[in-house]
Amino acid sequence: MTPTIETLALEFSQRLRNYLTEEQMVDVVRRNLAETSPGICHSHDFCDANMFLYDVFMKYGMNPVEEGGMDRWGDLWDRAWNTAKGAGFNAD
Repeated sequence: MTPTIETLALEFSQRLRNYLTEEQMVDVVRRNLAETSPGICHSHDFCDANMFLYDVFMKYGMNPVEEGGMDRWGDLWDRAWNTAKGAGFNAD
């Protein structure tokens, strides 16, 4: 069963918030709000945030790095990331 975008975004946000300090998260959200390029996320200023989303995908057996993985899961990856980012990584 493929999880919803919202589930992926929520779990990604929770993992990121558990790793970064509250001050860092506030800074990530502030920087993202000021960012004019939609493809940039300032969580990368503090960590390799891809690994947190990767772990969430792997939890559901969706391996984006296997051959053809991003063809299969890339759109879901982008949508989950953008949903989390758009919500300010609010895991509540």
